[in-house]
Amino acid sequence: MSKQQIGFWEPKFDLQNVAAHATLLPDTRILYWGRRRTPLVPNPTATDWDVQETKAYLLDLSNKQSKMTASQPKNGVNLFCSGHCHQPDGTVIVFGGHIKDGFGSDQACVFHPGTDTWTDIGPMQEEVGRWYPSAITLPDGNAFVMSGSSTNNYQGNPNSQVRTSDKWMPVEGLKNPPPLYPKMHISPKGDVFITGPQAQLQVLTGVNGGAGSGKFKLLKTQRAAAWREYAPSVQYDKGKVIFIGGGVNSEPNSQPTNKVELLDLNINEEDIDWTEATPMNVARTHHNGTVLPDGTVLVTGGTSGTGFNNTDHPNPQHRAELWDPKTGKWTWMAPEDVDRCYHSVALLLPDGRVFSAGSGEGAGAMGPNSHTDAQIFNPPYLYKSPVRPVISAPLPPKSTTYETKTFEVNVTLAAGDSIGKVSWVRLGSVTHCANFGQSLIFLDSDHKAPKLTVQAPTDPNLTPPGHYMLFVLNQLDVPTVAHIMHIGYPAGHVVHKDQAAITKRVARAKDLEVDFHALDQQVIAEQARPAVIVGITPACPYGLGPCWSGAYHGLQAVKDIDVVRRVASQDDSVAFVYLKQDVLPDIDMWRREFESVANKQYVMRGIELTLFGHVAKHQLGPEEQLSLAGTATRPELFLAPFQAASKIEWDRHANAPKPVSEAEARAYDRLFAAVADHPKGVTAQVTGRLQKHGDGIFSLDVRDFKVDASS
Repeated sequence: MSKQQIGFWEPKFDLQNVAAHATLLPDTRILYWGRRRTPLVPNPTATDWDVQETKAYLLDLSNKQSKMTASQPKNGVNLFCSGHCHQPDGTVIVFGGHIKDGFGSDQACVFHPGTDTWTDIGPMQEEVGRWYPSAITLPDGNAFVMSGSSTNNYQGNPNSQVRTSDKWMPVEGLKNPPPLYPKMHISPKGDVFITGPQAQLQVLTGVNGGAGSGKFKLLKTQRAAAWREYAPSVQYDKGKVIFIGGGVNSEPNSQPTNKVELLDLNINEEDIDWTEATPMNVARTHHNGTVLPDGTVLVTGGTSGTGFNNTDHPNPQHRAELWDPKTGKWTWMAPEDVDRCYHSVALLLPDGRVFSAGSGEGAGAMGPNSHTDAQIFNPPYLYKSPVRPVISAPLPPKSTTYETKTFEVNVTLAAGDSIGKVSWVRLGSVTHCANFGQSLIFLDSDHKAPKLTVQAPTDPNLTPPGHYMLFVLNQLDVPTVAHIMHIGYPAGHVVHKDQAAITKRVARAKDLEVDFHALDQQVIAEQARPAVIVGITPACPYGLGPCWSGAYHGLQAVKDIDVVRRVASQDDSVAFVYLKQDVLPDIDMWRREFESVANKQYVMRGIELTLFGHVAKHQLGPEEQLSLAGTATRPELFLAPFQAASKIEWDRHANAPKPVSEAEARAYDRLFAAVADHPKGVTAQVTGRLQKHGDGIFSLDVRDFKVDASS
């Protein structure tokens, strides 16, 4: 089936650990960590298995490289099996952690994206340890945490808490131990609904705006699928929740379910009731549910086997499924390469793709069966149109307030396209099938491109303070790359001085273009070698600069390429890459690998590269011709004059190569003359257009050269 029907998974890439916990940061990086330092060792010692430290990493999706955070959480805390959520200032607060299975830490800490550092905020009061807690940002900006096992009994701690800017506040009234990793959602009225894993719906009222208050109560409605653990509960629209599948992992021979149930929190509390929906195509547990910009929900991974985490073939589910709320139907998507079961994660990315990673580190999946890798899924909407809509300059504001009525968004559409909808999606923070705070609402707009007037979110119950992805979709539900926006505290909120300092440190809300150019210069400095220049013509009419994203990801799929520079040349319609080793790129292979991701949205025109080696004359029939000697990694190739068709730089208005300069046209003759004075040849750096004439047969059209003076 086509990508337009089932989407497409990009090739796997390596991480530094099993990503059992992952959070999308406002600067578009992913913060992640696992259980221990050596996840691929199959028989860990007790010290290694329950190590009391955290090695957290930051993934830069532009180059798929991970680096350790600048500092690590102190006080000997292992943040494995913790709960976490975004704070309004862009920091990430983490509650609890791992002492040993079922025994939680009472530590809490904060990650600061502005400095890549951690700070500890001290133990939670009353020695409240939490292993498998859940956390969510309340409409007033405070963080609410509940459950988590405090001692080695695998029972949720009944002592819920709110963390304000400077202190802990207890939330009393929960009489029985809550389930581990409860699924929580904020209703349009500001209440906290707990949708699972228990069957009976539970609600906490009155906690918003009054830390230490609040009242827990059970509602009459129950899910038909009963108790279901390790299942996602996803808010896919204003006040609307879908609960998907799950297992009964306390029973060794239990079977996961494919049942799906819906909840509408917009109606009166006494009328709220679960309704059954079309089941998934297959039963799953340990799967992830991710809301997409168009309001559909993607399910990835999981296992259909009996028991806790059955990874015996064919139980792990590699094929994804997509639920459409408009039709209520589930559609099979493309299969992922590997198992994504217990300890897997999934996150919506700002470009509309989905990050999937992790699985392993326990429950029968150990050592080599753990996955220190990730894959990225391209949903079908990325292939519905050859040209995506683009949020263009001047960009929308970086922040808004609940008092703001509207803001403007400039959108560039392809000819014949129109505005479909505008979505507002909170950044994800996920572990153990729970994406804390994940939510989507649609914002009203006047639908008038190219300048859209959008109704700003005004209700913190629907959009608690923090960072969101603003997507604009065309009539085919093809989304733009998101613009990250921040919405501040509600009016009247007093920021504690420590929190104000945190806010000041998180100064990453730069214009994305400025960030990209800074990163591009960093790549140039790090590489310190000539780049390979790739000529790329986009199908979109605005040039390679505005339409760069798909080509960027396509180039990352080319196996010879090590690094892709962050910024392409709009003027010349070229990209800049660096190779893993000194080889002659096979243009045919590059095009196939490039198009596997970029689809037919771009044409790869050719490749220009700079080679260093021995240049000498060879008799070729009645004439002499220059050649560049081969090396251990690349073959010999003949050199040729630079022609009009050799030019990589492109004039997009003329739809033709740019003119060849006199110096370029005469470069081969000048090199020939330089070699004439050296019968044994010269050592030179030669730049030009690579031409392929058959398997393993190449030539280079010489545009420029530099002879080594020592020749």
